[in-house]
Amino acid sequence: MGQTQEWSTGHLIEYSDASLASRSECIASMGILFERLFFNEPLDTSVFMWWDSLCYSWHCGNRRREKGGEDSELQDVYFQTLQKVLSLDSWICQSAALHGLGHLHHPDTERVISRFIAEHPSLTEEQRAYAEAAARFKVQ
Repeated sequence: MGQTQEWSTGHLIEYSDASLASRSECIASMGILFERLFFNEPLDTSVFMWWDSLCYSWHCGNRRREKGGEDSELQDVYFQTLQKVLSLDSWICQSAALHGLGHLHHPDTERVISRFIAEHPSLTEEQRAYAEAAARFKVQ
């Protein structure tokens, strides 16, 4: 991922002097954004690409869970938020959550996505394949 703008959400979470608690609260509130806005209005590709600038640091190795501290704490908050978005009854939101999970590299991703697939037998073959790719961290 390219560098984010100073005013972007990703930059504020990544480089802000705000407390970890404040940044975590910001991340958690994104579930509400998906529920109240993106659920009904995906804003072209915004909803699908929302998580790229937020979760890609784990995908490319700039952040690593095994470092502990902020890296694992923020990863857990993102993971919890992505689970909430994945539970919304909207493929637009679900696919966005899968995309984020595919970049986040959380250790429980495969378990959560396997449960999602099992609970959604009506997924198309394409949707199922995308979910499986996300579980293997193979999303573009």
